[in-house]
Amino acid sequence: MSEKVMLVLIGGRSAVPPVAGVLQFLDDIDKIKFLICQGEQFLQYQKNVENLIKQKRPNLLFNKETDLISVDPSKFDDVYIAVEKLCQDVDTLKYVNLTSAPQTMAISVYSYVQEKYKDVLIFSINTNQSQIIPLVFGKQPVAFNQRLTVKDYVTMYGFNIFQKNDQYESSSYLEELVKYIVDNIESSIAILSLIRSIAGEDIKPPKGLKISEKELSKLDISSEILESFLRKLEKFSIIKNLEISITGIKFKLETKEEYAFLKGDWLEIFTYYSAKKCNFDSVEMGVHINNYRGEIDVFCLNNTNALICECKTGKKLDSDDLSILNSKAEKLGGNYCVKLFITSECEVDEKFINQAKNNKVVVISGKELKNLTDILIQQMQNPTYKRL
Repeated sequence: MSEKVMLVLIGGRSAVPPVAGVLQFLDDIDKIKFLICQGEQFLQYQKNVENLIKQKRPNLLFNKETDLISVDPSKFDDVYIAVEKLCQDVDTLKYVNLTSAPQTMAISVYSYVQEKYKDVLIFSINTNQSQIIPLVFGKQPVAFNQRLTVKDYVTMYGFNIFQKNDQYESSSYLEELVKYIVDNIESSIAILSLIRSIAGEDIKPPKGLKISEKELSKLDISSEILESFLRKLEKFSIIKNLEISITGIKFKLETKEEYAFLKGDWLEIFTYYSAKKCNFDSVEMGVHINNYRGEIDVFCLNNTNALICECKTGKKLDSDDLSILNSKAEKLGGNYCVKLFITSECEVDEKFINQAKNNKVVVISGKELKNLTDILIQQMQNPTYKRL
């Protein structure tokens, strides 16, 4: 029986379409061949796709000497000759993925395989809707049937995860607390801001903190709300040795993790728990990739599509925040990534919102956090700014 072969074209801005197409039909092929645009970028994409596919299917046949050709995509005849050479030993060409090829290259390949292979399925990928589009009249789109992890996706772009925050993966013990903060967002932010201002930026736990009666009077929050909030923090061991009296409040921060929670990690944790409720294929928080300083706060993946979240609390928002988010997305697919900027601020400056729009970033304010799970699902399925 002859080998069943898939031909994959690589020439776009992302490795997502080639990978999605291969994975869709991975169990129905024996061999893979690549026709790629000339250039180091596309050769790297091919290597990334190959590496990921080999992890999924180690026995898939591929020989770099005979199954890979680079071409100038603008030269119709050269492309035609190249695909003819690639397929000279192929009896059964089952699938051809044209998605990421420039127009001239795609038409040339389409012309050749349509002429030579009667039963071939030529298709494109609609990454925005996670669909395989058969380029045959009368055949309907089909949904992706394969799943990737965040680790797979990062590998697809030639990176590795060298660190991630996985302490909340198997436990949701803080979910009640972060939900309480969001349900009482305005008073919570006011109290957390006061604690941060008293503690300072360079606090080194363990450290005792005291909030005077004078400082408390500036909060304009009832004593009942304040005590309820602090008791919640104590219940979940974020603060210790809580003492509430008519002269003020005392408590102790024992670890840097506790202070990090108060300083802003609570929003990242809330976003993570909200994303886990979406039943996405994979969700990770605090992801660090090699060759990049900084972290992706929350990384969601579904049907090979990525959604990355930047979470910010306790400071004035500016264009630098958007630049940081864009630099992360650029390494992981550019506009193929849906980008969300999630802030605890209930009122977001119009200038910042307009800057975000110009960068194709969706801003989620503190007032919208209660609906974050629904927003994440909507942005994954039908994003405000389409994946391109």
